[in-house]
Amino acid sequence: MLIDKSAAILRQAIDQFSPTHIVSMVSGGKDSAASDQVARELGVKIDMVMHGNTRCGIPQTTEFVRDTYGKLGDYVEADAGTAYEDYVLRKGFFGKGIGAHGFAYRVLKATPFRKAVSKFIRQRRRDVRILLINGARKDESENRKKNLQVWRSDPAAPNNIWLSLIYDWDQDSRDAYLESRRTPINPVSVQLCRSGECMCGTMQTSGERAEAAALYPEWGKWLSELEAEAKRLHGFGWGDTFPRRDSRQSELFAPMCKDCMARAA
Repeated sequence: MLIDKSAAILRQAIDQFSPTHIVSMVSGGKDSAASDQVARELGVKIDMVMHGNTRCGIPQTTEFVRDTYGKLGDYVEADAGTAYEDYVLRKGFFGKGIGAHGFAYRVLKATPFRKAVSKFIRQRRRDVRILLINGARKDESENRKKNLQVWRSDPAAPNNIWLSLIYDWDQDSRDAYLESRRTPINPVSVQLCRSGECMCGTMQTSGERAEAAALYPEWGKWLSELEAEAKRLHGFGWGDTFPRRDSRQSELFAPMCKDCMARAA
């Protein structure tokens, strides 16, 4: 059974890394809902649930995560604050494609994740080893089948170990599992077939934006107004290719952006 494979992955990770803390990462999508549910079913002592709030996605997703997981124990948001709007108004949107995505991931997710872990768990102590359980699956794309690792240390914080607990699961098995356990599912994820938490524009299409804006008009209005100001200042909009030569380096290690990257691939 797939849950037995997840149990074996978990045992190996704990034996190898001896984590001092275990964090369940929840985006508001179905994959992280499944990984969190599996972890709890396997009896994992979850020290904290963490949600990355980029502030550029559908707000109802974060509201769902707060309402659903906030009552299960310690809950923390890795909050990007005004980072998205500040960057867009200062330099324009991030651009489009893998390179742009890697830069956006650092600004909106990786940096807030590391800061939240440092503030709420590590607290300047040494030898704090944190297992970050997430829902990345090798079945999501051909690229992931070739490159996704069951676990990997954060390059900038080696004692933060990202564990893909449902690594071997396919989408149908995931959905059947969630249904059988009556796991709460984010309505945004049902409507958009993704969490909608990050809509930075680097990997999403104009069609996906239009669909999200039709279903969530307040978010659509906010983005349109931000885009109008960014175009006035910088001349290009959301989802446009960066107009100047872009020497920014891509960060391919982006475990909490797997849905967008899989669709783009």
